[in-house]
Amino acid sequence: MAVSGTFNFNLDIDEVIQEASEMIGGEQLLGHEPASARRSINLMLKDWQNRGILLWTTATTAVTVSSSVTSYTLSDPVLDVMEVVINRDDIDLAPTRITYEEYLLIPRKGQTGRASQYSIKRDRDNISISLWPIPENSTDLIKLETISALEDVDKSAIQNADVPKRFLPPLTCGLAYYMSMKRPGVDPNRIVMLKQNYEEVLGRAFTEDRQRASLFLLPRLGYV
Repeated sequence: MAVSGTFNFNLDIDEVIQEASEMIGGEQLLGHEPASARRSINLMLKDWQNRGILLWTTATTAVTVSSSVTSYTLSDPVLDVMEVVINRDDIDLAPTRITYEEYLLIPRKGQTGRASQYSIKRDRDNISISLWPIPENSTDLIKLETISALEDVDKSAIQNADVPKRFLPPLTCGLAYYMSMKRPGVDPNRIVMLKQNYEEVLGRAFTEDRQRASLFLLPRLGYV
């Protein structure tokens, strides 16, 4: 049996748009449609990040604390923080995450020590992490497992979407659905079919894009 021996199949944005257009059928491409398609891709990628954690957008970063500094702003494109540990003398300890409302109710925010709690505040452009107690030194490290935004799509040629190859099927099917709602003359039944197909392949991709370690849940027992 003869096979290619290669594993580098990919689609640039122009090919994604062409594939999606072929799925839709109907009228020919309009002059402005590639720009409209790129806009739809960016909106769709934002929606994906609203649906769940995409593994390839996670990363580990470290911030050195400063004595008596309460909060630290994380630079763009960080969207959220999943886990935090405080490293001192090469020993990692995990503080407890509390809501920002709980943090505001702490009466003595100037208390110093090794942080045992932290809160994440998600503003419009950046997010910040607040520690309590606030650091009494400038040597501890905050290690964060973060979620970052996907890079924008701003060209059709010689550019790929910021997704792994396993997400190419939902990328093309999703774009076909998004474009079908904007293209004149498309049968409404076909739009419904494209949406169902898109949600099906996207669901499979999200199911595959997961950690494969075992998960053990233990009840927390206490006395009332």
